[in-house]
Amino acid sequence: MHRIKSLVFLLLVVIFSSSCIKSFKPQIKVNDTNKYVVNGMINNKKAVQTVNISLSSPIDDPHYIPVIGCNVNVYSKNNKTFHFIDQGDGNYKGSIPFSEMKNGSAFKIKIHTPKGDILESDYDVMTNNPAVDSVFYKRKDIEGNVTGQLTKGIRFYLNFKGNNTDSDFYMWNLYETWEYHVLHPIEWYYDGRVHHVYPPDYSKFTCWHTLKIPQIYTLSTQNLTSNSYSDFPLNFVSNKTQRLAYGYSLLVEQLSLSETAYNYWDRIRLNNSKNGGLYEKQPLTIKGNIHNVTHPEKEVLGLFGTAMATYKRIFVSNVPDLPMEYQTYCSTWRLRRGFSELQPDDLPAYLVGDRYGYTAIVYSRECVDCTALGGKTTKPSFWPN
Repeated sequence: MHRIKSLVFLLLVVIFSSSCIKSFKPQIKVNDTNKYVVNGMINNKKAVQTVNISLSSPIDDPHYIPVIGCNVNVYSKNNKTFHFIDQGDGNYKGSIPFSEMKNGSAFKIKIHTPKGDILESDYDVMTNNPAVDSVFYKRKDIEGNVTGQLTKGIRFYLNFKGNNTDSDFYMWNLYETWEYHVLHPIEWYYDGRVHHVYPPDYSKFTCWHTLKIPQIYTLSTQNLTSNSYSDFPLNFVSNKTQRLAYGYSLLVEQLSLSETAYNYWDRIRLNNSKNGGLYEKQPLTIKGNIHNVTHPEKEVLGLFGTAMATYKRIFVSNVPDLPMEYQTYCSTWRLRRGFSELQPDDLPAYLVGDRYGYTAIVYSRECVDCTALGGKTTKPSFWPN
């Protein structure tokens, strides 16, 4: 009897404890939403510059809110004005002669919004950028989310050597391109009637895909003994995708920043870090160098900055001691009732077969059409033969 009472007591404790758990909904102040967000960086290697203007959205309903209809001008410190054209999607584009973008050049932006607000940035100064000395990789096995479970792959690194006239503040953007293949050429397909393509069509067998890697990489050499760095770690590429199967290229864009721009991007890097739990780090409201002249009490987010750029590209293929262990996106299914069960969205339906005939088995598009996975069939001009 005593044991039964104890069990009943424990059960009641669990029930009442569970009933006390409530979901946490942060109270978001109205003035924390609908702030202007301005992002733009004058890059000395780009013929066309872009500035994006949007509004911040609620944390419980994040979405992109472009601001259109603005009058946007960029001013150099030597009193030249460059007008930016509204593209209708929150982006504003303009051209600045390359001769105006050199060490010591300074630019600011001034925006007149449709609501009558005037947004203006501080001047941001361009600084010298040393060349990227080298980009290379090392075979690495890294631990993932599961303790003790290693993932095989390669990690990229870079070296650079600057001098006393170069910037002390750097950021790197990474762009990856890889070749990938589907499993089968197009030979049989149904689009209302059956077609046989022979010889098989390999036009969508090979694709190349280019993406900007989302991670932010920053470094300050201000407190180092020299304005240089060796073995700066970049992205890791695993053997779990086709990225390293047929050829991989990494383009490293090195940007020299002002101290203001560096501090802004470094705070974003820290805020985007995946380390730490829910209560271990306070999210940052990242403010840059832009001010609301009309209503000084209203905060403007984002940064208008400048950068001088240098680039370095590396190609990788046939990595020693790295077996490929990826799975494809190809799948098949059997037509139990013939072509009548296909819907219009299923067409064309690619059929399993050979030169002698087809079967009632359908390939998913990812089996025969590499563009279904986001890539393009045109080989990039920089790709090795």
